[in-house]
Amino acid sequence: TRLALARAAHILTPSQSAASDLQRVYGMPAAAITVTPAAADARFQPAAAADTHGLRQRLALPDRYVLFVGANKPHKNLRRLVEAWGKLKAQDATSPSPFAQGIGLVLAGREDPRYMGIREEIAQAGLQEDVIVLGAVSEANLPVLYSGADVFILPSLYEGYGLPMIEAMACGTAVMCSSTSSLPEVVGDDAGLLFDPTDSDEIA
Repeated sequence: TRLALARAAHILTPSQSAASDLQRVYGMPAAAITVTPAAADARFQPAAAADTHGLRQRLALPDRYVLFVGANKPHKNLRRLVEAWGKLKAQDATSPSPFAQGIGLVLAGREDPRYMGIREEIAQAGLQEDVIVLGAVSEANLPVLYSGADVFILPSLYEGYGLPMIEAMACGTAVMCSSTSSLPEVVGDDAGLLFDPTDSDEIA
């Protein structure tokens, strides 16, 4: 990154948070950086109920689900998300809540073979029936997948922007995300529910 910055005539970055990091970590002058927020592609919009129903059947998804879309890399914080889901399930077993009953957690996105441990953690927690790992999803299916979710969640420890949140909101889906890095800036003051991504109890 330092070499790329040294060669760049100018820097475009999608969030003020990332711009501040470039200044703090690499000493880049503010005048060398322009913040250019991203937007969701026009195809991200609420899908018809028939389409969401059809996708659930094709992918064997539960009728209601919380959705994560992203890679399985460590900074995405999937380990704590799975841990929080286990706590939510245990809590629901003792005092059932309307939210937790019958809702699954769906993890969608390209899987990096270096970080496949999340599947083992799901198995060790006994959550194979509650957490579905889809892997990569086709671009055509993504808007429908977002639209069919009760909630979209992004528990990342760090994001330069967090485009999946914008895509989810464009599809009419409620958003929960970490209160770190660029995510509060992207989701806005009152368009999402924020949590501490290092606290699985708070995520739950």
